[in-house]
Amino acid sequence: MSARLWTEEQFNCPVCLDLPSDPVTIPCGHSYCKACIADYWDNEGRKNGTYSCPECRQTFSPRPTLCRNTMLAELPGSAVPCDRCPEPRAAVKTCLVCMASFCETHLKPHNTQEKLKSHELIAPTGDLSQKICPEHKYLQEFFCRSCQMYVCWLCTSNQHKGHETSSVCLCSVQRMLELLQDVMVSTAQEKLNEAQEVVTKLEAEVKQLKKKDGELKELINFYSSCIVLFILFQAHFLNSLSLSLSFSYLSLSLSLSPLDACDLTLDPNTAHRRLVLSDGDTVATLQQTSQPFPDLPQRFDGWTQVLCLQPLSSDRCYWEVEWRGRGSSLGVVSGSMSRKGADTGAGLGYNSKSWSLELSDMCCAAMHANKKVEIPVTYSPRVGVFLDRTAGTLTFYSVDDELVPLHAFQGSFPPPLYAAFGVGCGVGVGLDFAMGQFSSTSDSIKICPL
Repeated sequence: MSARLWTEEQFNCPVCLDLPSDPVTIPCGHSYCKACIADYWDNEGRKNGTYSCPECRQTFSPRPTLCRNTMLAELPGSAVPCDRCPEPRAAVKTCLVCMASFCETHLKPHNTQEKLKSHELIAPTGDLSQKICPEHKYLQEFFCRSCQMYVCWLCTSNQHKGHETSSVCLCSVQRMLELLQDVMVSTAQEKLNEAQEVVTKLEAEVKQLKKKDGELKELINFYSSCIVLFILFQAHFLNSLSLSLSFSYLSLSLSLSPLDACDLTLDPNTAHRRLVLSDGDTVATLQQTSQPFPDLPQRFDGWTQVLCLQPLSSDRCYWEVEWRGRGSSLGVVSGSMSRKGADTGAGLGYNSKSWSLELSDMCCAAMHANKKVEIPVTYSPRVGVFLDRTAGTLTFYSVDDELVPLHAFQGSFPPPLYAAFGVGCGVGVGLDFAMGQFSSTSDSIKICPL
C-alpha cells in the first residue's frame, strides 16, 4: 500500500489547497470546493463580467452550472496521513512547528510535554511545506488575486496590503482574529509589566520621602525643644515683663496662633474675566468662557489671577487657603506689579515684584523673579501663609493635623502688599483631573475662615 492516501495534484482544491468540501466540477474538468469557486466567480464577475478556471484560466460565458463531484464527495474526511505511522493512518492534527501531521496516538506528546504544548496545532493539512509562507512561517490561508499567489495573514498586512484577497479556508478569518488577539494580549502584558515597574519605583520613592519627612519632623521637634530651653534659660535673668514678652513671641513663631490672622476677601475689580467670585468674595472659580466684566486698569487680562481687596498692612499676617483642580498658585505681590498681558511681568512669582507657591497633587514649587525651587512634598490641598515683615520672611505651610513648613522666602517686603492667587495656572494636572472628574468648575481657590 502506498505511504500516502492521495495525490494532492489529483484531489486537493486548487484554491484552498485542502480536500474539497462539498466538491464540484466545472466544464474544464477541474474540481473545487463549492464555496471556494463560488466566492472566486462572485468577485471575478463583479470586476469584468467573465468567469474563468483559477487553475487553467479557461473562460466561460455565461456562468457555468456547478456539478457535484460524487467521487471526491465519497472520500473520507480525514484523508491526511500520520507522518509517524509506518502504515497509512489518518491524522487528527497538523503541527505548524514540527511541520508534520499526527494521528491520535502520536499526538499525545504535544498534550503532555511542556515544550510541545506551546506548538500551534491546526486541522489535518497535507503537504504542509508547500502551504507555509517562506518569509513569515505562517500557513498560507489567503489567495491574492492581484498577484495570483497564496499568502499568509501577515502578508495581507504588509507587502500585499490593499490587494484584493480572499480566504481559502472558512475558518481563516477566525484564526487570524485569534492570532491578532494573541499579539495584542502579549503586547498588553508587556505594557502592564512596564507600568508595574513604574508603580513599584514610585512606591519606593514615596516610602523614602515619608521616611525623610519623619526624620525632618523629629529634627524640627528637637530644635524647637532646644529653643524653648534656651529661652527659658535666658528668661531666668530677665524681669517678669521681659519673660512674658519672650514667651508671647515664642508662641507666635512656633504655633502661629490664628489670633494673629488676617481677614481677607477677594477684589472683584482685579479678577480675570474667566474667574467668578462667590461666598462673599472668598471663593474664585475658573470658568470655560469669559464673563462680561468691565475692562479696568487693575484687572488681570492674561493670567487667570485675582488679588485681595485689603492690603497686608500689619507687620505679621497669617491666612489659609484651600485649592482644587489641576493646579493653583498663591502668594503676595507688590501693588505696582503689572496686571496686563500674558508675559512674565504679570505672572505670580515670575517677576521681582511677587513671591508665590505653585501647587498640584503631584508637585510643588516656590517661585520668585522667574526662578523656581522644587519642593519634594505630597499632595497638600490646604496651605497656610505667614508674612513677618519684622523678621523679613514669607513662609508657606502645609496645613493638616499640624503645620509643616514647605518653603520660606527671605528678604524685604515693602508696602503696599496684597495676597494674590492664580487659579488653574499651577503645575501638574491636579487630583480631580487625574481621576477623570475635571469640569469647568473643578479649578478653584477658597480663603478659609480662621
